[in-house]
Amino acid sequence: MKKPNFYYLSLPFSIVNGVVWGIGIVALPLLAGSTSRAGLTFAMINLGIAVGAVLWGHLTTRFQLNRLIFTGTVLSFLTWLIIVLLNGKFLVPAAFFFGASAASVFTYASVMVTHTYPEELWDKYIARMQAFMTFGTVTGLLITSIYSKAVVALPFLAIAILVYLPFYKHHNAKAAHYHLHFKILRPRQHFAELFNGYFHGHIRWKHFLNFKNKDLLLLNIRWIFVLLAPAPVYAMYPLLMKKAFHLSTSEASLVYAVSTAIGVFLFITAGNIAKKKSAFFTMNLGILSYALSFVLMLIGMWTPYYVVGIAGFMLMIFSWAFISTGMNISVVELTDEQKRGEALGLANAFQSIDNVIGGAIGGYLVAAMGYPVIMYFGIFFSGIAIGLTIFQRKSKKLNLRS
Repeated sequence: MKKPNFYYLSLPFSIVNGVVWGIGIVALPLLAGSTSRAGLTFAMINLGIAVGAVLWGHLTTRFQLNRLIFTGTVLSFLTWLIIVLLNGKFLVPAAFFFGASAASVFTYASVMVTHTYPEELWDKYIARMQAFMTFGTVTGLLITSIYSKAVVALPFLAIAILVYLPFYKHHNAKAAHYHLHFKILRPRQHFAELFNGYFHGHIRWKHFLNFKNKDLLLLNIRWIFVLLAPAPVYAMYPLLMKKAFHLSTSEASLVYAVSTAIGVFLFITAGNIAKKKSAFFTMNLGILSYALSFVLMLIGMWTPYYVVGIAGFMLMIFSWAFISTGMNISVVELTDEQKRGEALGLANAFQSIDNVIGGAIGGYLVAAMGYPVIMYFGIFFSGIAIGLTIFQRKSKKLNLRS
């Protein structure tokens, strides 16, 4: 059977991704109303994605891939329909089930490629899938800059279902995870790795608790603090922009969309810096930039110069390209090839965990102490991550100096 066009194949995945991260990150906090409920909603989506990734990953060994993708997309539509019809009455539990349903799309993004195209094209198409899904996020944010109600996501989820129907007969085989190859573990495939059920389902905590590999241990500890720093900001983004920097919802969506689009190109820059300097240097550059971004956002809150705070948020988005690239390359360089899948799975699982913790706690902190408190915590956690670099011992693989 003829292989489908990749861009057409990627369309349902990019649409659902755009709804989750583009429309969802603006529409759901507004629907939540309060900062505490917005933070909890963000936490539940991430918890649902983390749980769903494991569930959908295991289901691929028992059920046909086409049925699983179709089922996950339909469930995403139905759950979002409940959110809209009930006007957010049961928003927190509904957010969990929506995240768990949408996780099917993230889990199967790379599996879809490996079961459609020959092995020599996996690297190329998985990297493109990442870029296409990011484009979906930007599109979703641009949509909310025009209309920010949650109902706007429903037609796009319906389109995602219809777009997949032509592929239903094509993908008629079981998806066995052992067919995946280590080539897809390269750092540029970060997004696919993050939500892939295979890596979540095969995590070995001993890789984090292995004190013989002190570089990897310290890297993971730093990674945890780096991930905690921005989680509350993402959790209540539109509320933060409105209350602290006096932006309308449409303006806030546009700022996020532009920042994300520019951030995609910065991954290339980050990769070049890692090649010329080191992955360790690249990650540290991103963490320092993170700390500066929180300081700028505080200045925007303390002074009439709100534009400084908006620039701080954009800098936070840009910093992620350097942090993510440096982290993933560091893990690859610090572990043997046989253990890279598990080590990357563990590192990326921390992101789901930290988003749950940071979102839930951040919402309540803002409700009790105001928006500046999440910036203080961002600076604090970034500072810990920077401070831990002095304990990073010399590594021949990274060619670093402590």
